[in-house]
Amino acid sequence: MFGEFLDRAARFIARRPGLVISVVLIFIILSAISASNLKFSPMKYENYIPADDKVLTQYDLYKKDFGVSENNVVIFVRGDNVLNRQVYEYMLMLGNNLKQIDGVIDVISPASVIVKINGKLPQNEAVLRELSEKYASNLIISPSWAIMVVKLSEMDQNKLNEIANQIEQVLEFTPKPAGVNVEATGNPLLDVQIIKSVQRNMRLTANFSVVLMILILFTMFSGVVRKKRMALMPLVMSVMSVIVVVGLMPRLGIRMNSYLSSMIPILIGLAIEYAAQVQSRYEEERLKGKSKDDAVVLAITRTGLAVLMAMLTTVIGFMSMTAPKIPTLAWFGILMSLGLITAYLLSMTFLPAILKITDKEEIKDAIRSERKIGLLERMLVSISKVTASNPKKILALALVLIILGSYASTQVKLETDRKKYFPQDLPAIVRFKELEKTVGGQNTFVVVLSCDELNAKTLKKADDLAKYVVGREDLVYGYDSLSSLIKKLFGRLPDNDAELSMIISKIPHEAIKQYYSDGLLAIYFKTNADTHDKRLKLWDSLKKDVQFFGWHEGYHVTGQSIVMTEMGLAMVKSQLMMTLVAYVLIVILLFAVYRSIKRAVTPLIAITTVIGVVNLFMFIFGIKQTMFSISMNSITLGLGIDFSIHVTERYFEERLNFSPIDAVRRTIERTGKAIVTSGLTMAGGFGALALSNIPAIHDFGILALVSIIFSLISALTIVPAFLMVAERFRFKFSNMTVEVK
Repeated sequence: MFGEFLDRAARFIARRPGLVISVVLIFIILSAISASNLKFSPMKYENYIPADDKVLTQYDLYKKDFGVSENNVVIFVRGDNVLNRQVYEYMLMLGNNLKQIDGVIDVISPASVIVKINGKLPQNEAVLRELSEKYASNLIISPSWAIMVVKLSEMDQNKLNEIANQIEQVLEFTPKPAGVNVEATGNPLLDVQIIKSVQRNMRLTANFSVVLMILILFTMFSGVVRKKRMALMPLVMSVMSVIVVVGLMPRLGIRMNSYLSSMIPILIGLAIEYAAQVQSRYEEERLKGKSKDDAVVLAITRTGLAVLMAMLTTVIGFMSMTAPKIPTLAWFGILMSLGLITAYLLSMTFLPAILKITDKEEIKDAIRSERKIGLLERMLVSISKVTASNPKKILALALVLIILGSYASTQVKLETDRKKYFPQDLPAIVRFKELEKTVGGQNTFVVVLSCDELNAKTLKKADDLAKYVVGREDLVYGYDSLSSLIKKLFGRLPDNDAELSMIISKIPHEAIKQYYSDGLLAIYFKTNADTHDKRLKLWDSLKKDVQFFGWHEGYHVTGQSIVMTEMGLAMVKSQLMMTLVAYVLIVILLFAVYRSIKRAVTPLIAITTVIGVVNLFMFIFGIKQTMFSISMNSITLGLGIDFSIHVTERYFEERLNFSPIDAVRRTIERTGKAIVTSGLTMAGGFGALALSNIPAIHDFGILALVSIIFSLISALTIVPAFLMVAERFRFKFSNMTVEVK
C-alpha cells in the first residue's frame, strides 16, 4: 500500500515539479515570518522536573508560606567601611529609588532594619554599629561588605527581565558615596544574562553548523553528484526544516531556552541524511542512463521506505523523551520529531522537484562521463574487506564494549546544580559563588516542622532537634531558626509563653516570617552537601533523624538542595524510562514492518554497542550526567539506527544476487557513501554544539559527536558482521537438521 502511494506521489512530482516547489516555498515563507516572533526564556528547576512532582509542590508551598522567592535580587554594597551613617543613608536612598520600580515589593537593608526598629538612623556611629550587629548581622558580611535584598512580586518572564534591567539602571544612576562599590546578583539578573548567552550561543552554533555542513558536503558528497553546487541541496532541505520548526514555536506558545537552542544545529545535521539518500539514489539512477522522470520515481520509491523507517525510528527516539513528563525534554523531543518529519517530506517532494528542474545534462553525457574513485570510495573498500573477513572478531569486540559500557554507566556522576550548566564567567554567577562561599547558599536544607501552636515548649523542642541534627550529621555544620534568632538577640530562649510573646513583639515581622508561618517552623541547616550523592545521603539521614528524635506533629524536608536532589533522581529515572521506551517501540516498529526478528534486532545490536562506548567515554573523561546528556541513549537509538537500517536494507537487496561476502562488500561500498556523508553531517551538527560556551551544551555536543561517529562505524562493521554470522549459523543449523532427519 505504501509502495503504491509512493509511486503515485513520485509520478505526480515528476509531472508537476513547478507546482510542488511553489507550494513548499509559500509555506516556508510563512514559517519564516512566524519565526521572527520567537521569544526567549531561561531554564528553571520546574523545567527539569515533572509538574506534578510532590517534592516540587512542597517546595512551592514552602516558598509561599515563608515568603521565600527565587526572584529576589541581592545587592552587594562594598567599601573600606560600610558601617557608617553616610553609607546607611545611601542604602536608604537606593532602597527608596528601587521601590519606585513597578513589581518591587520591598527593599531590605541594614539601614532599613534599624529604621524600622529604632525609628531613624542614630547619629552616633558606635550606636549604629551596635544596632547593626544586634538586629541586622545577617545582612552584614563584614565591616567592608553589606547586602541589600530586593523583594519582587510574582510576574511573567518578560516583566521580570524588564525589572532586572531597571534595577541595573537604578544602581548605576543613584549617586554613591566615595569609595563605595555596588553590584547585584540574583536569579532575575542571572536569567537576563543567560538569555543573552543563549542567543549568542544559538547564533554561533547554528552558523558554525552551516559552515561545517558546507565543507563536509563539498568534501564528501560532491563525489556523488555530477554538479558540485548540487552537493548543497541536502543542506538547503535541513535549513528549511529548521525554519519550519522555529516558526512553529511561537504558534505553540514555546519559548526558546538553552536546552531547546541545541535543537537547531542538531536538526541541521540530522535532516541532511534523508535528502542525501534521495539525491544519492537519483544521481545513481541518472548515471545508469535513466531519464529524469524515471530517476525521480526510482529515487522516491526505492529509498522511500528505508528513509521513512529511518525517520520513524529517529522520531521514536526523540518522542521517547516525552515519557518522563519533564516539560523541556518533552518539547525538545516533539520539536525535533516535527523537524525530522518536515525534513522527510521535503526530501520526498521539494528535493526531487528541484533535482528534475535543475538537471539539464543529457543522458548520454551522464553515461559517458568518467568518474574518478575518490578518497571516500577507497576508504569504504578497505572497510568492506575488513568487515567481510572478520565478522566474529567484530562481534566479540562489540560484546566487550557493551559489558564495559554497562559497568561504566553506574559510575558516571550527576550534575544537578543548574548554575553549573551555564558559563561560569557570567557576572551574576560569579557574585552568586562569592555570596554562597561566604554565607552559604543552595547547600542549605530546610526542615519544616508542623506545630499546633508556637509556645516556649515547642520552640525549645525544635531547638533541641536542630542541635541533635548538627551533632549527628558530619555534613551539617550549623543551623538558623527562630530559636537561634531569639538567642542571638536576647541571649537565651524564653522560659514561658508570656516571655516568648514579649520577645516576638520586639522582632520585625520580616525576620519572624522566614522562620515561622501559621503553625509551621522552618529550620535551615547549613551543610557541605555539594554533590548529588551527598545531598541524597543527607536527605535520607535528615528524615531518619527527625523520626528518631520524635517529632510527631508532622514534617517535611525541602529547599533548593532537595529540589536539586529530586532533579537528579528524575534524571536517572527519566534516562532509564526513555531508553526502555525507545528500545521497545523501535523493536515493535521494525518487527511490524519486516516480520522478522533478525531484521528487528540487527540494528539494535550496533546501537547498544554505541551506547556502551558513550558510557565508557563519559566515565574515562569524567563527564558528568546532566539534564542534556540523559537523553543521549534515546537520541543514539533514534539516530544511529538510521545507518543500520540502510545497511540492512541494502544487504538484503544485494543478497538476492550475490554471496554473503560479496553482498557485504557491495552494501558498504554502495550505500556507504550516502551513509558516511549523512553521518558526517550529523556529526557536524552535533559537533557545532562542542563550540558552545554553555558547559552542559558543550559536553552534550561532545557526547553526541562520539555517538554519531561510532554509530557510523558500527553500522558499517557490526551490522554486516552480524548478518553474515547469523546467516552462517542458520545455514549450519539447517544442515544439522537435515542430517538428523
